[in-house]
Amino acid sequence: MGALTLGRGAAPVGLDISSSTFRLAQLKPTDDKPLLVNYARMKTADGLIDEGEIVDIEGVSKALAAFWREYKIPEKRVVIGVANQKVVVRVIEMPYMSESELRSALQYQISDYIPIPVEEAIIDFQILTDNEANKQSGKMDVLVAAARKDMIENAIAAVKGAGLKPVIVDISSLAFARAVLEAEPERVLREPDEDKGATALVNISSTLTDIIIVEDGVPRFTRISGTGGRVFTDAIVEQLGVSVDEAEELKMAVGLPQVGDKMLQPVSDDPKIRQYYSKVQGILELEMERFVAEIRRSLDYYIAQSTNVRRIEKVIVSGGGVRLNNFIEQLKASLMMEVELAQPLKSVQIKRRTRIANVKEDELSMAICIGLGMRGMQ
Repeated sequence: MGALTLGRGAAPVGLDISSSTFRLAQLKPTDDKPLLVNYARMKTADGLIDEGEIVDIEGVSKALAAFWREYKIPEKRVVIGVANQKVVVRVIEMPYMSESELRSALQYQISDYIPIPVEEAIIDFQILTDNEANKQSGKMDVLVAAARKDMIENAIAAVKGAGLKPVIVDISSLAFARAVLEAEPERVLREPDEDKGATALVNISSTLTDIIIVEDGVPRFTRISGTGGRVFTDAIVEQLGVSVDEAEELKMAVGLPQVGDKMLQPVSDDPKIRQYYSKVQGILELEMERFVAEIRRSLDYYIAQSTNVRRIEKVIVSGGGVRLNNFIEQLKASLMMEVELAQPLKSVQIKRRTRIANVKEDELSMAICIGLGMRGMQ
């Protein structure tokens, strides 16, 4: 599921540039699953990236150069992902036509589907439906991805400034879906008479949440929300007047209450945690209600607009934001549907005798960089 292709190279590094952490994954094709030959992460300074968009090109370049030096990464070719409010992904229905005809037609019709002026956008597409079926029906479903040129140009400039070569720019949400769906093969095919349902994929990073709805293994809806895991920390900072580091510590130590448990009792001997326990848990519960409402709006909107799907069967979540104690249980109870953690490492093999020791503990945050690495092998 690619988008915004700039070129191709053999086994480039999948590079996830987020607001708090840079992550890379390098894959090697095999006869079975791709082999994960390299993985690394590096915390980054505040102020380099704002809501998924690079705002300090020079700062990101220096950070990436240091990242490559620290881990001695020999490969300079990279697949990068973009995820912010300047990215739009739509599935549209078009009359049946050849790929070249479609590319030409989209230049004239794309303004009907995306809120970005054509002259200010980079646009790519992929035909989703089977070619023979398209011929018979006279129409076809097309996944269209568009992003503002200035945002893409800033990302490319930052990567090049680090001495790296961006060969593909992909949509981070599609990379996330690629890694998760590869680990969920049973979701790809469905019996013709089986009740039609969809799966929602939710990736919660520090400042953004990607929501993707998948039908029969194909992403049909994407939305990027400006609400991420950081909102829980920020709410504690604002209401208790503590520092960001203190708020983060309190958030992870206290967490959300167990479902059905209203006994807000401290479970730590730390005086600070005992002092703030009930207040922190109340703050987290309120923010969780707002977060769930954000997800529910997207799911309800999709069901209301869809002509094929009557329900969301399951929600698969990933990202650092889900590490909050009892997050999954609270989300399941609030949405009243099955919720499970993504397992992107099921889509790859892990190379033996390698230094990628943090893989297992980082799995929840690895889906995007693994998906970008997969894109580089296509």
